Amino acid sequence: MHVLLTNDDGPLDDKLCPYMKYFVDEIKRATDWKVSIVVPDQQRSWIGKAHFAGKQLTTTYIYTQDSTETPNSEINKFEGPFEKRQAHLESQGFQEWCLVDSTPAACADIGIHHLDSSYGPVDLVISGPNFGKNSGNLYMLASGTIGAAMEAVTHGTKAIALSYEFRSLKHSFDVLKEASKISVKLVAHLAQRLDEFPEIDLFSVNVPLISSLNLETTKIKYAPILENRWTSIYKPMGDGKYAWAPRFDHVAEHGLQSEIHTDSRVLIEDGISVTPLKAAFRSIEPFSGEIVLNNTVLQPTHGNVLLITIPEDSYIYKPVSEAFKRLGFTVETDKSLLDNFSANKLLKVFHFCDYEDVDLDLIQAHPPRYFVPTYIYRKALIRKHFLSNTIQHFIAKNPQSALVNAFPPSYHLQVDYAEFLDDSLDEAYELRGEIELGEKTWILKPSMSDKGQGIRIFNTVDQLQAIFDAFDEGVDTDDEEDDHEDNNGVIVSQLRHFIVQEYQSNPLLLSEYNNRKFHLRVYVLSVGDLKVFVYENILTLFAGDSYVSPSADDDAAILSLAGHLTNTCLQDGTNPLVVPFWDLEGLTTEKKAAIFEQIKEVTGALFKAASTVDKINFQPMVNSAEIFGVDFLVNEDYSVKLLEVNSYPDFKQTGAELKQIIYDLFTSVAESVAEKFEIESDNSKLMHQVL
Repeated sequence: MHVLLTNDDGPLDDKLCPYMKYFVDEIKRATDWKVSIVVPDQQRSWIGKAHFAGKQLTTTYIYTQDSTETPNSEINKFEGPFEKRQAHLESQGFQEWCLVDSTPAACADIGIHHLDSSYGPVDLVISGPNFGKNSGNLYMLASGTIGAAMEAVTHGTKAIALSYEFRSLKHSFDVLKEASKISVKLVAHLAQRLDEFPEIDLFSVNVPLISSLNLETTKIKYAPILENRWTSIYKPMGDGKYAWAPRFDHVAEHGLQSEIHTDSRVLIEDGISVTPLKAAFRSIEPFSGEIVLNNTVLQPTHGNVLLITIPEDSYIYKPVSEAFKRLGFTVETDKSLLDNFSANKLLKVFHFCDYEDVDLDLIQAHPPRYFVPTYIYRKALIRKHFLSNTIQHFIAKNPQSALVNAFPPSYHLQVDYAEFLDDSLDEAYELRGEIELGEKTWILKPSMSDKGQGIRIFNTVDQLQAIFDAFDEGVDTDDEEDDHEDNNGVIVSQLRHFIVQEYQSNPLLLSEYNNRKFHLRVYVLSVGDLKVFVYENILTLFAGDSYVSPSADDDAAILSLAGHLTNTCLQDGTNPLVVPFWDLEGLTTEKKAAIFEQIKEVTGALFKAASTVDKINFQPMVNSAEIFGVDFLVNEDYSVKLLEVNSYPDFKQTGAELKQIIYDLFTSVAESVAEKFEIESDNSKLMHQVL
């Protein structure tokens, strides 16, 4: 049998082509095969079945003798290279190696058709042994070793691609000898199978270089190819430059995770894998018939897509779309993309949308591929009375938690109409008793309201009754959708669940800002099930007026809110004062850092509480990533108090001047969820993981 040996590692070299000489010598010792060798003149891995189109090829020659009988340092020694063939060396028993300044596929072509040999036509092409495994479709589709074998098939010659998996760069002489011994016997066996089964064009063989490798005991198994996928194999370096950076560790991890019988699994189990292949693309049924094209917009069927269905004039449309586009996402706006989502199995979508537009069916059916910017169940955080219950239950079992002192004492009131307030206070008798002591100021918050609607402060039961009477008078019962923004009212559906909290009467005031009360808006990202990050760029939102202690209004029927509410949406007609936290004047860097540490600690404890106490009303999902707006008050002693948690926070609070904060936020969000899309990305330094 006349065999042609080729490879993609180039001529003999201790580092780049360390295995081939053992195999060549074993063939000479153990068989009567006629051997021709044609290899690239330099290392040509990762080139597949490529040719250098239009290039004139040149050959040179090297010569070797048997060098692997015993361990020595000159196993890969050769004579040459020579521009011409050296007949006198061949006559002395040297093995000739033809070097071609081209690709492995070109070497197969030259060896089959043009190498002047007295051995006759080539019966079998053996490509390898390759320096490294070729298991899994990622390696196989790129492999020059397999490319040379496939090239041989296209010229009518059957082939075997032989690869050695190494787990250490220190190559054992004995293991390599055993690998060569096994490989020669296995090639002889597979050559017979190629004759017996004409439908097989080539075999891919992977041999692990392990100490236990043994002809008698190592299992040799037929196996299909592991189907795996790359993330990008290039890393952006800036200025339009990209570095070669394939994540081989991720490929290895995927192989370890898959328990399916494949070539990779056989190697993991210290066996030798053999995969029969057909060197041809095959059409896939059931596609047939005529294709009719129309004017519909083409939509992606694979890859990572940001489907953004919020209005294009939305404040956050550009920050969101640009952040994901930088990570290689295709940006789409047409929701019909989801119509054939189930069939497009290579498509991954982050659907950035309003809560009502989330496709609940896709969330359940395709959690690895359909991602949304919200959890479905998170009332334990965003409803004020649920939040209060969550925290109270958690601190009862965790008295050392940071939440113990970080949440104002709270009471729950359920009031349908103002006339029933007295009955509700009878049920909340502890609250009634505290109010009647007259020692504290209290704040009333409708549980489901936002943008400051319905928030009131009071000192007495009479003032609380007056508040509810005003609610009843202010709500138009003929139009339940009227939210009476002008008088900061509440809609009828909100006149049921309320919480009453001890008002924080001693907030930190800064003379640099006319002693106006402020709260901190902290953006918190919750990813999957469950990682929680605090965004470093905090906003400081100031009240419209200077702060005056509420005790000064004790005798008023309803206490004034001037100087007490810091919600910027209540300051219509004015320029709300919003300052980046780290730029605040009147606070030292050390004080700011201490406040930020408290915020991180409390936030981590809060999400731990939500995920452990109320598993019905807070259900993290693997395919969700939600941004919450968490509000904190800073007291004059620099302690922080958690006020509330908002879903779909109002990002417009930054205004135009501070919009870069929102751009940076969504850049950080995209980087934090990149792992879900198998994208390599540096974790943003602006995101601090707290859970």
